[in-house]
Formats: sequence, structure tokens, C-alpha cells
Amino acid sequence: SCPPRALEACGLRFCSWRRALSESTMADDFPDVMSPVVKVAPGLVGAALSLIFIMYLRIGLYKAKVGKDISHPRLDFLSAKIKSGAMAFLKEEYKFLGYFVLVVGLVLLLLFSVSPQEDDTDGVRMMAAFFVGAGLSALAGYGGMMVATDGNVRTTVACTAGTLNDGLKVAFATGAIMGFTVVGLGLGGVSCMYLLVGLDYNNAATMQVLTGFGFGASSIALFARVAGGIYTKAADVGADLVGKVEAGIDEDDPHNPAVIADNVGDNVGDVAGMGADPF
Repeated sequence: SCPPRALEACGLRFCSWRRALSESTMADDFPDVMSPVVKVAPGLVGAALSLIFIMYLRIGLYKAKVGKDISHPRLDFLSAKIKSGAMAFLKEEYKFLGYFVLVVGLVLLLLFSVSPQEDDTDGVRMMAAFFVGAGLSALAGYGGMMVATDGNVRTTVACTAGTLNDGLKVAFATGAIMGFTVVGLGLGGVSCMYLLVGLDYNNAATMQVLTGFGFGASSIALFARVAGGIYTKAADVGADLVGKVEAGIDEDDPHNPAVIADNVGDNVGDVAGMGADPF
């Protein structure tokens, strides 16, 4: 057996050797030779596969029956009202969010141009990343709401004309389209922005600029989620108070005008908001 002093000396010698080995194998000794295109290739491939799968699911979804196919055209009429209301709200919301994104983008341009970390283009790169992140987040919410409003009536018809399992298949396909839209836009957006904002930049500076992409996406998600939530709760309360309490109409009765507003709120808050939120 070795005496304690010998073990201590061996331990110190091993730590010194490991420290020296670590210092000799720093990043400077092993330069990053992988090209940016190779780095982002998996993300771009994933985005392309997501797009292909979305198109496949979308074709199957729009082949599903609607109200007129089972002699219930009123279902299509009510679905169209909900979709038009959701579109009107989302357009108005995105108009004001566009002003907000423009102002914040200009502020980022000013801040990173006055105090650049890498070079004089820091402000432009950060603003571009912020705008792209916000735009893709809004697009994810918009795409999710569009397919959800189209899938609502098809799910109802599938349950009415078939079984609950048929309706579940339609609803699951609708949700999968929204989910893969978020994944595809996220992978494609981050990969493309890494290539664009990383021109003549090292990895550390590129990753710092990419925080603007996440900031833009989070900004849209926050307002879309909160604004849609406020709208849907207000419409829900209105449907309860005016319809059930004052007029004696059931909450889900189509004779209650607040029912349309309530369902519009569900789409813009729970669907469009949630589409932007995970992005």
C-alpha cells in the first residue's frame, strides 16, 4: 500500500497533468473547420420534412366532409362566421403588434449601433433577427388559426356522420398541422438566420445576435396570448350574462349572438396564441 504522502503527491501530479492537457487542447488548437451550411443542414432538412408532412396532412384534412356533404349546410355557415370573426380580430391585433415590433426594432438598431459588440453592423443584424422572429411567430399563430377554423366543422361532421374515433382522427390531423408548422418555422427560421447574421461573425457573436430572433418571437407570443385570452374571456362572460341570464338562451345556442364571439375568442386566444407561444 502507498503511504498517504505518496498518494497526495500522485494526486497533485495527476491534477497538474490534467490541467496542462486541458490547456493544450483549447479551441485555438482545434479551429472550427465545419462550414455554417453543414451546421444548419439538419435544421433545414427538418424544416423541409415538416413542410412536406404538413402538405400531406392538409390534403387529407380538406378531403374530409363538411356540412353540405351531410345535408347540414348551416354548419358551414356558422363555421364561416367564426372564421371571419377570428380573421378580423387577428388582422386588427397584428396591425397594432406591427407598430410595436417596428418601434422595438428601431430601438434595438439604435442601441446596438451606438454600442456595438463586434462591428458596426451589430444593430442591423439584431434588428433583422428581431423582425424575422416576430414575423415567423405571427405566421405560426395565423397558420394555426386558419387550419383550426377549417378543421372545426370537419371534426363535427366526422363525429355526426361517423364515430367519435373518426372525429378524433380529423382533430388530431388538424392539431398535427399546427404543431409541425411551429416546428418547421422554428427550425427553418433559426437555421436561415444563423447563416445570414453569422456572415463574418464568430460563433459567440452570432449566438448573441440570435437572441434578437427569440426576443421577437416571444414579443408576438406574449401579446397574442394575452390579447386573445382577454377577448375570449370577455366574450364568454358576455355569452353567459346576456344570453343565459337576461334572455334565457343557452350559452351554446346559435340564437345567442355571443356564441360566435365566444368561439372566435377561443380560436384567436387558444389557437393563434398557442401557435405563437410554443414558437
